[in-house]
Amino acid sequence: NRSDLDHTTPWAAGGPTSVDNQAHLCRRHHTQKHQQPWRVRHLGGGVLEWTSPIGDVFITRPEP
Repeated sequence: NRSDLDHTTPWAAGGPTSVDNQAHLCRRHHTQKHQQPWRVRHLGGGVLEWTSPIGDVFITRPEP
């Protein structure tokens, strides 16, 4: 599997390069995050909360 290392809060917007602000995203999710107004929030332990443009919330967890 390939993934892109992504800053949750963009580096250009002051987001730190740290474990709490980076996640490995598949190319599709990485592209979607940057091309559409999705919001992503770290919940700890690699768990991410995604909020869609219409307000639906999805939780993703890393594979064991």
